[in-house]
Amino acid sequence: MEAESSIRIHVVIVTHDPGLWFDEMLESVAAQDHPGVEVTVVDTGSEADPTARVHRFLPQATVLRLGGNPGFAVAANRALDTAPRSGFLVVCHDDVSLAPNALRLMAEEAVGSNAGIIGPKYVDWDDPSRIRQVGLMVDRAGGLFPTVEAGELDQQQHDAVEEVFAVPGGCVLVREDLFRAVGGFDPEMPFCYEQVDLCWRARIRGARVMVAPSAVVRHRQKLAERLSPREVDRLSRRHRVRTLLSVHGFWHSLLVIPRALVLAAIELLAALINGHPGQARRIAAAWGYNLVRPLSIHRRRQAIGRSRHVSDADIRRHQVKGYTRWASSLLGRGDGHTGLGSDGGPAAQDAYRARMSRSRGAMVVGIITAIVILLGARGLITGGIPAAGGLPRLGSSSDLLAGWWSESRPVGLGQEGFAPTGLAVLTLLSWLFIGETDLLRTVLIVGMVPLGALGMWRIMRPFDFPLRVVALAVYLACPVPYNALANGVWGALLLYGIAPWLLRAVLAAAGLDPFHSAGAVLGSGGLAASHSAGAVLGARLWAGRGVLAVGLLMGLVVAMAPEALIVVALMAVGLALGSLLAGTATGVIRLVLVVLAGAAVGAVLNLPWLLDSGPSLLGNRPGGGHENSWAELLRFDTGPFGDDRLGWALPVAALLPLVLAHDSRLAWAVRGWTLYLGTAAVALAGEQGWSPVPLPRPEVVQVPGAVGLAIAVAMGVAAFQVDVRRYRFGWRQIVPLTALAALVAGMFPLLAAVSDGDWNATGDDYGDAVADVVPLLSGDSIAQRDQQRTGGDAVADVVPLSGEPTGEGDGRGGRVLWIGHPDVLPLGSWKLSGRLSFAISDRFPTVAQRWVGELDDHNRQVGAAVVGARTAGTKRLGAELARWGIDTILVAERLAPAPYGELSWATPKWLLDLLDDQLDLVSGRLAAGITTYRNVASNPAATELPVFSVGSGDTSGSTRLLLSMQVVLWAVALFALAYLARTRRRSLRPGEAW
Repeated sequence: MEAESSIRIHVVIVTHDPGLWFDEMLESVAAQDHPGVEVTVVDTGSEADPTARVHRFLPQATVLRLGGNPGFAVAANRALDTAPRSGFLVVCHDDVSLAPNALRLMAEEAVGSNAGIIGPKYVDWDDPSRIRQVGLMVDRAGGLFPTVEAGELDQQQHDAVEEVFAVPGGCVLVREDLFRAVGGFDPEMPFCYEQVDLCWRARIRGARVMVAPSAVVRHRQKLAERLSPREVDRLSRRHRVRTLLSVHGFWHSLLVIPRALVLAAIELLAALINGHPGQARRIAAAWGYNLVRPLSIHRRRQAIGRSRHVSDADIRRHQVKGYTRWASSLLGRGDGHTGLGSDGGPAAQDAYRARMSRSRGAMVVGIITAIVILLGARGLITGGIPAAGGLPRLGSSSDLLAGWWSESRPVGLGQEGFAPTGLAVLTLLSWLFIGETDLLRTVLIVGMVPLGALGMWRIMRPFDFPLRVVALAVYLACPVPYNALANGVWGALLLYGIAPWLLRAVLAAAGLDPFHSAGAVLGSGGLAASHSAGAVLGARLWAGRGVLAVGLLMGLVVAMAPEALIVVALMAVGLALGSLLAGTATGVIRLVLVVLAGAAVGAVLNLPWLLDSGPSLLGNRPGGGHENSWAELLRFDTGPFGDDRLGWALPVAALLPLVLAHDSRLAWAVRGWTLYLGTAAVALAGEQGWSPVPLPRPEVVQVPGAVGLAIAVAMGVAAFQVDVRRYRFGWRQIVPLTALAALVAGMFPLLAAVSDGDWNATGDDYGDAVADVVPLLSGDSIAQRDQQRTGGDAVADVVPLSGEPTGEGDGRGGRVLWIGHPDVLPLGSWKLSGRLSFAISDRFPTVAQRWVGELDDHNRQVGAAVVGARTAGTKRLGAELARWGIDTILVAERLAPAPYGELSWATPKWLLDLLDDQLDLVSGRLAAGITTYRNVASNPAATELPVFSVGSGDTSGSTRLLLSMQVVLWAVALFALAYLARTRRRSLRPGEAW
């Protein structure tokens, strides 16, 4: 004991603008029962000089005042420059209070255990019966894991002396010679992670790191008030990467660092998927900050290497196995500091195993989902997607930009007006894909399925894990996206991917149970009574953020698929009506207001194109075709998917909650069924011709129904877990078994689609068929193609279909007149007669021709000429069409050449007879699904309107101004969304719920 009492301890306290608690901290140091204690206080630029306060309790203490705040690490190191050598160094924050025997017990343990670093047991400042921290474990990539649960009741269950990998900062005892040998704290780590880095380097030198729980320290943890949570996360990530790049030997670095990079990329992607773009930026910034400083890292590696006494293999034996921190990040668990190493206490180990069990379950679900999607779409990813129906090719990035920036639109004979906002969105995306528009097209089309699945997982986040799994499985098994792909319906694919996210944003902003993040945000009263001013402000900011998020999503959907306007309205009406039917009218008014406000934001973001296009936004699809019956619509059987027998499986499974559920489970089941039946009824109205406005294809209309069905089936699982216990044994206990069998049966069509590898998409388009008559977008002539094929003369009766002039320097070229049902045409069209529509293109259509404005006089004359030829009995329609440079007529009957493209609409006999009777129209080769006619009366020199060329004219100053304002509006909306979220978080006190 005499030897131990002779040990000198030098306490270094780093302070910055300390509060009233600082007196208690100084008093606790003065009350230590160890005799040989010297104290140095390092003040880092406090407004008030703390010298008088310090000397009131510690008259012999040395006070060093720094001019600014270089950070905790630098300040602690500065104390050693002037301090005499001693046996142990204790580095303290200014917000701790030491038990009277804390220093002595830590010093005794250091001597007895031959440890280099000793940490105490930290307890809550206000409630010392609650444990805050007792040591830290670290995984192989530097992730931190406490050995106890924060707030755990202290019953001496963690009072055994243990070796840990690191100890938390606050009050740490270090052998002074060890501290000097490793170079002290890293000056590049002013705050956060500096303690872990010190312990890691001490271990490399051969020192042991221990905890002495008998030494108790109360800790206020005021860093959260001095640095924002984002700043703490940013610094922790940056310093963790710096440590990771520095502490390993050469060969071990080749193993660890690449793995850590890959895992960081996965974590970044998971952060984006989970809706945390700020976290994703901090992940990228942490690596970027360190990788651009190779000299600093190299010098640090050399210094650590010179002091190495322990191999990396020995270090690894004291770390948590695996990379469990990244597993928690994949689930959106913030910074991932929720795990626990195997060296923790029993209670903490049980909690850790429970968390990791849930993590593994979610990871397994994610992996299975990814495998199912990749296998199901493997043919589309590797072989490409035909340009059939509403899935045209995008063209080049420069074409997209020129089409949007021009005030002339490449549709029909050429239209004056503002280009659709969708072209601007595609232009930006094409830049992100470095001009690879074909890859962008594949990602957009195939990616809507995983995007929708992830959105369904997110919308079910307030519910239990089994419900999320079932909802995800049902949404994936729904035939809507696969029939949309088979029928070339881009709007349905887009909505399938976006609808769950849009619905989640609406529910969160409206505060419907259990989406309480907004809770009463548009109301008043009770919120202020039960929450702090910060919470009230935070809720209001969340309301603004929610409305803005809804508006941005609506604006994006409308820009890419204008027919979605109807579907958004159906979703809002379905939710409101379902809430009323379920007897839960609370929040309905807020829901309607959120949707209306979001729609207003979306409309503003799409100005001026929205005003310029007018009623044409809804399309011109004729109703009354009787293509799909009521039963087929209930099974989503609008294409290859939706088998007569298995198609009923999912609706049958959704009946379970209507029979068993109560309370909120029944309410959400009713909302789901309202969406499901309501959208099916609207789709039927379109098929029967009962709708007063044009309706898009059933796949588009029924996307909210797919979401509703998935929710209803999930509520059936919840009813089985909770409500079935209310009833005596009887037929209600048999219903869940029937629903389970139906749910399993509903998965079989999805598995069949996976085996095909292309989701039954059309295997071809009219590109090759039309190429036998006209060249494709590349501008190559068919003569050149035939010469390459035969090595001889080319076929004579060819018609160029390109933007290149056909005359000898006359600057004029040929146009193509497309006629058919709008469902099978590969470009936007106008109504011709009955169910027929017509469109005009200068080349094989690209996405720019999918958006058409209102029918103007020039294009109306073309349609009138075709229809008028029937009544007038003309025999020279070709000469009439030649006025507008039309030298080819294509009559489409199928979505794609047979046997592909099951979607077909028979061409009326009168149209084929009319065209066959024309003396100046020559029937070309007949491909399966399309009839071609060559206009022998075509004369480029006599064409009244030159062939349109995107970007050929100058854009007026007013147009440039309006388009620039549109870009600014989008940028302002995105910035405001991020700002509101950030401001709301700052408005809450630490620990206050969002």
